[in-house]
Amino acid sequence: MKKISIPPRFHAPAVFGARPGNHFFLPLPAEGENLQLNCVNPPTGTVFDAVAGTLSGKISAPGRYPVIFEAENAAGIASCRIDLIVGEHIQLTPPMGWNSWYCFSEGVSDARIRSIADALVERGLAAHGWNFVNIDDCWQGKRGGRYGALLGNERFPDMRSLADYIHSRGLRFGIYSTPWISTYAGFRGGSTDAGREERLFLPETLRLQPNQVFGRYPGLHKLQVDRIGSEWRLSDDIRQWAEWGVDFVKLDWNPNDLPTTRRIAADLRNSGRDIVLSLSNDAPEKDAAELFTEAQLCRVSCDIKDEWKSIATIGFDHSPVWQRQLGPGRFPDLDMLQIGAIGVPNTPNPTFTMTRLTQEEQRTQFTLWCMLSAPLLLSCDIAGMDDATFQLLTNDELIAVDQDPLVSPPEIRDRGNGVLEYSKRLADGSTAIALFNRSDDRRTCRLEKECKGRELWNGEERELCGEMTIQPHSVQLYRTLPAPFRQEFEFRNMVKDQLLQGVRNLSAGSF
Repeated sequence: MKKISIPPRFHAPAVFGARPGNHFFLPLPAEGENLQLNCVNPPTGTVFDAVAGTLSGKISAPGRYPVIFEAENAAGIASCRIDLIVGEHIQLTPPMGWNSWYCFSEGVSDARIRSIADALVERGLAAHGWNFVNIDDCWQGKRGGRYGALLGNERFPDMRSLADYIHSRGLRFGIYSTPWISTYAGFRGGSTDAGREERLFLPETLRLQPNQVFGRYPGLHKLQVDRIGSEWRLSDDIRQWAEWGVDFVKLDWNPNDLPTTRRIAADLRNSGRDIVLSLSNDAPEKDAAELFTEAQLCRVSCDIKDEWKSIATIGFDHSPVWQRQLGPGRFPDLDMLQIGAIGVPNTPNPTFTMTRLTQEEQRTQFTLWCMLSAPLLLSCDIAGMDDATFQLLTNDELIAVDQDPLVSPPEIRDRGNGVLEYSKRLADGSTAIALFNRSDDRRTCRLEKECKGRELWNGEERELCGEMTIQPHSVQLYRTLPAPFRQEFEFRNMVKDQLLQGVRNLSAGSF
């Protein structure tokens, strides 16, 4: 028998939001072989699934619930505290996971989605926090069922079964729709009523897929018809999603107007289940503050491409208005990570091709998204992922910068010659510092403040002083712990340890 030599490690967020009386689903990312998981103090109304590693249920009373988890194997034991905050806000840290659009696109299916769920777990990404599995466009069929809602098409025969399977793997389930009559790929939308829009359907001989009834964009959108139909059916769809067990929805239309957003958000709040609302694809800057009272994610960019120009423009040049709105449960969305082997949008993609970004450019995108507290959504082949991509995406210290509960916007300084310095304050009193080189040539730069820190690519601790060399389209990344905060940080850890011991004693009946 192989000896287990690596002790357990948790990679869970410090905080998790849930609404009073709504069903929530909390995965517990934990790394290690043959783990035995335990929740020491599950709140009343919740159930811990030790096999899947999930806490779910409903909590009626608002408040902060410190929940202690433990993981054990033959090499050791680890503990983790998550503050479950029951109130109005959900998804308090940026969502991490996978989306089907750049991977399977129009070839998405139940079997392929299940294969991604399996790969996230078996390849080890889920243990590092990558736990959303989101179906993008192309799943929609006809209306029917209990609510007259959109049901899955021929490639998605049982959406409830699919959701249950994803949850059984300790992952969350996401879906896609639009308040328009038609989605961008030409499938039925949230205001398509049974029979009413058939006059707009393509002839069956011209459809790329049986349920791709409107044709790809511009398709229906070039016709002189209202994009939002006369019958609002999205409320019925949301009831169906809650019954299926959906945890995330991407709503795609342009522009993301406030009245429609408010209507969608209200239906989601009243669905009985916490469902993260992601707005796509053009959120008006003038409405930024109000949109973030309704949605957790707002797309602030055009569709991304696996090209340096696209990454740099979206990542470095988006409006600072959105960064001023950044906070727990309020995340400007810069679109998906163009990392790993991906496909081509609007094609079935039976095979995948490595991104056109260099390894340095992939590292830069990942770092920039983390420094901006952006959602981290992959859209690549997971099962066939190479070791270099896996190592990048499981850099837990970099992920921690993105998942920091303070959700602080970075201070940005232009250091000249294409070099930008991003400085982000973190909840433990430390600071993440990234030096980005946007130029096509190698640059050198010196930090404005000399301090001691850790280089987050290799873990080396050293004095951060002197000139640092940055390769073209690359980044240098550090985390510091200034002396004035060290005592406070150590005190917080001491209190956390005392709380954990107290909960264990209470559980054992020692008090």
